[in-house]
Amino acid sequence: MTPAVRHRSTRDRPAKPPLSEDAVVDAALAILQSDGLQAVTMRRVAAALDTGAASLYVYVSSRESLLQAMLDRVTASIELEPPDPSRWRAQLHSLLQRMHRALVAHPGMAAMTLEDPPTTEVVLRVTENMLGILLAGGLDPQDAAWGCDILVMLVTAVASEDDVRRARGRSDAGDRRAYIDEIHRTFAGLPPDRFPLITAHAAEMVAGDGDERFHFAIDVVVDGMIARAARR
Repeated sequence: MTPAVRHRSTRDRPAKPPLSEDAVVDAALAILQSDGLQAVTMRRVAAALDTGAASLYVYVSSRESLLQAMLDRVTASIELEPPDPSRWRAQLHSLLQRMHRALVAHPGMAAMTLEDPPTTEVVLRVTENMLGILLAGGLDPQDAAWGCDILVMLVTAVASEDDVRRARGRSDAGDRRAYIDEIHRTFAGLPPDRFPLITAHAAEMVAGDGDERFHFAIDVVVDGMIARAARR
C-alpha cells in the first residue's frame, strides 16, 4: 500500500515575527541596500515580510510615508553635537560628515531629501543642532539660518554624487583613481591655445579625494559667512 502523505500543518511552520512599523522599515531598508530606492515598493516590502501589501497600511499610510520613516531611521542614527563656542567649527564639520556618511550608507536617501524638505521631528532635531552650532560661532541669526540651508544642500548634493558614482561602478578606490586619471588626461590633453588655464592646472583640477573636497566646501561656506559678518 502507498503510505499516506502527511500534509505539513501550518503549526509546523516557523512563526512569522509580528508586524510593526520597525519591522516594515527594517525590510524596506534591506531592499534599499540590495536593490536601490526604486525597488522599495509596498508590494516588495510585503513579500519580504511574507504578508500582503494591505497589511502594511496599518503601520505606514503610503509609500511616501514609508520613505519618510526610512529617512527618519537613517537620520536618527546621526550623533548630535552639544554646541560649544570654543570648538563650534570642528563640531560643524563632525556633524556634517556624519550626515554625509549616513546618507551614503543608504543609497537613494539623499536624492529623496531634494524633492521636499523633510520636516519631521527627527530631521528637525538635526537642523536645530546645526543652527545651534552656527549661532554658537557668533553668526548672525539670519546668516546662520540660511547657512543651514546651504550646508544641507551641500551634504545631500555630495551624497547624491556618491550614489551616481556607485551606480556607474566607481565605488571603490581603484575605480575612482582610474576615473580621476582619465579626467586628468582629458584636461591635460586639451588644446592649450583654447584652454590655457585648464591645461596648465590640470593636476590642481583633479587634486584631492572626496573627503578633502567636502571639507574644503564646508570651510568655503563658513569662511564666507564669517567674512560677511565682518563687513557689517
